[in-house]
Amino acid sequence: MARLIAAAVLVGVLWLYFGASGTRVDDSVINVPAGDPEMAAAIEKARKTLPQFWEKHASPKPGEEAFAVKVAIEGGEQVEFFWLSEIQREGRRVSAVINNEPAWVRTVKFGQRIQFDEERISDWTFMRNGKVVGNETMRPLLKRMSSD
Repeated sequence: MARLIAAAVLVGVLWLYFGASGTRVDDSVINVPAGDPEMAAAIEKARKTLPQFWEKHASPKPGEEAFAVKVAIEGGEQVEFFWLSEIQREGRRVSAVINNEPAWVRTVKFGQRIQFDEERISDWTFMRNGKVVGNETMRPLLKRMSSD
């Protein structure tokens, strides 16, 4: 049986405004098979552009806000991706706050601050004048979402 990866998809961009501030937002979960080529390409693109994210995070311009990174967390046989906010970075070591409710992984909880190496980041995002920047992994997930 193929290992499934649960990717939390937050409803609209409300998360970027409310979830990033620590308010719970409803989220849906979409299963993506491990090794999915579209998701792998999206993660690779996000990782390659991570230096640009760090530059913006360190010195945001007016209108740039709601910075977040996505990290995979394992729990037993499951891997679940979480968006994290309130990012702090020292060298290649990062700490941030879990910003969505776990669906399967029970090793973390909403609002918990965790530490991790930068290499574990699979995506990043922020808002610029009300528009989403980054969030490369959303593109392959949109194809899997219901039309509702």
